[in-house]
This record gives sequence, structure tokens and C-alpha cells, in this order.
Amino acid sequence: MTDLDQRIDQTLRERAEGGVDTDRLLAVAVTRGRARVRRRRTTAGTALGVAAVLGLGVAIGPGRLLDSGPDVVIPGLGLPADPPVSVVPPRADGVPGAAARPDLIGADPQVLHFGFAPDGLRYLSWSVQNGVEMARLDVDGRPVTLELSGSTEALPPRAQGLPAELVPDLVTNGVFDGSVARAKGPYGVTVWLRHWQPAPGVYARASAVADDDRDLFDVAAALRLDQAHRCGGPLRLTTVPAGARVNRCEVTVAPFPAAFGVHLMVSGTTVGAVQVQLQYARSINGSRPEGNRTLGGRPGYAAPQGTELELLGFPQAHLTANWMGQGYDEDDAATVLGGAQVAAHLDRPATW
Repeated sequence: MTDLDQRIDQTLRERAEGGVDTDRLLAVAVTRGRARVRRRRTTAGTALGVAAVLGLGVAIGPGRLLDSGPDVVIPGLGLPADPPVSVVPPRADGVPGAAARPDLIGADPQVLHFGFAPDGLRYLSWSVQNGVEMARLDVDGRPVTLELSGSTEALPPRAQGLPAELVPDLVTNGVFDGSVARAKGPYGVTVWLRHWQPAPGVYARASAVADDDRDLFDVAAALRLDQAHRCGGPLRLTTVPAGARVNRCEVTVAPFPAAFGVHLMVSGTTVGAVQVQLQYARSINGSRPEGNRTLGGRPGYAAPQGTELELLGFPQAHLTANWMGQGYDEDDAATVLGGAQVAAHLDRPATW
């Protein structure tokens, strides 16, 4: 077992009884393991669970682990070690950007109100939830997380891109004057954090695990607030249960073209929700179940027991809806999937 493997194994064992701290996993696997793994470039695990931990690009499940780092491929079970391909969220034409309407930032989880200059950065993932729009980026092989909000209150105390084991002063620093804070993270890595206002009413926070803070300023220079993009990528939901709305969107594209995942959450005033996942992987193959439902005029499948529906007909992909908690049932999941629109070519982001 390599030094990198041991660190990953230790992290997963520590979190075996609870949630996996993906920020810590990112810091360890990317910062400390890149050089070793680049020399030993192999394959990675199956991507059926690529949407399991969206926003980072790490898929975790029984027997599988896929790291989102641009050069890191963790030994596993079968994803081709292809060169990464740049994927950009599709444009949302006619929607104002954050500079023109800062009040819209995070208001519609299906829209990102920012973008980046076309060269130099690669998306690893993006999301909209709880009033915050986020993008994780590869900057010359180093991960940087950008968070954008229309108010200081919407940003959570801890930046999404930072490891959990940090001093409180770095985590809670909320002065948006462009200054940079730093601290030592786990395993000796250095983490960086910057708060600034790229436009009136727009609050930005960037974090990185790197040797210096230059990546934070590169991301700020590339940030564009005069454009908008659709968060769901190749997936759109056009029908939801009465009183409900899409309230969360997360997409991970780090392993593309081998795989990507989309995760949308639909909920209303009840404590329950309908969770929709589009999971694409070139390794998905084999026979599909016979349809036993009709969802919006298309074949679907519901297991005899369980709380999941699948809309069939997507090669190398699964589109599912799970209902959970109180207030939602199979009929609600059928409503959501019945109105789902999926791009014809999942392997060609330009068509999304």
C-alpha cells in the first residue's frame, strides 16, 4: 500500500460511521499525492456512484473511490485514465449576471449568475444551494473553490473548499476587503482564504490548498459577472409537485469524459424531498430492467420494494428519483421524472 493509499484508507476508516469529509480527502489526495500518482497513473473505480459526493467530484461507495484532482487517479476498479476534458455549464441566455442583479445570486438553484474567462481554468464541479453559488476549479493542476453570494449572511462560516481541521480565525474571517488569510492544514498543507467584493452587492470567497496565494488572484481575474449559466448541465426539471421547487443543484464533471454526475433536490414546505440524480459513466453497460411504469409517456421502472423510480432510455446513464421523508411519494417522483429533459448526447457537453 502506497503512502497515498494509506492516507486515503485512514480518512475513510475514520469516517466509516458517518459522513466523509471530502475537503480533507481533497487536501490529502491532491496536495500530497499528486507527484506519486502521476508516476503510477492507473485506473479508478466504477463511476456508478459519481454523484454520491457532488461538488467535489469524489464518488464513494462499496469498493469504489474516484478522486477529482486533475492528475490524481486512485487505484481501483475500471475507469479509463483519460486526460481530463474541460466542461463548462451551458449558458442561460437572457438571464442577467451577478453584477447587474446581485439579488438573484443563489435565488434560483438552477442558475449560476457568473462564469469565467474561457482559458486557463477547468471546472471540477459547481453548485447552487442555500443562497450560495459555488465552483471548484482546476488552476494549473491545483484546486480552488469560489463561493459567491448576494449577502454576507448567506455564506456559511466555513468555506466549502477548506479542510475541517483549521483554526477558527481563518474559518470565520468575513471582512470582504480583498485581504488573504492563511493557516496550516492537515498533513502539513497550507490553506489560503480570501474575501472580496468583485462588484457592488456581490460577495466572493475563494479558498485553495497550495504553496502560495496566487491561484486566488488568478480566479478573481478570470471571474465574469456579466453572464449566467444553467446549473443542471444536461438535465432540466420542468415539472415538480404542487408547492415544491428545485432548491439545490450540484454537478461534478471532474472525471469527464469517463463520468459525471448531476444531483437536484426538489422540496417544499414539508420535511421530505425528491432527490433526482443523473449518473453517467462509460463503464455503465449491461441489460436494463423491463419498464413497469410510464413516466411522461416514456418507459420507467420501479423496484417492487423501495423508494426509487428510474426513467429508462439513456445509454451509459441512470436517471433516478428517490422520495424521502414526509410529504412525498412515488406519484411525486413520477411527476418530476415525467417532465425531465435530458440532452441527447450526454458525452458531448457542447450539446447540453
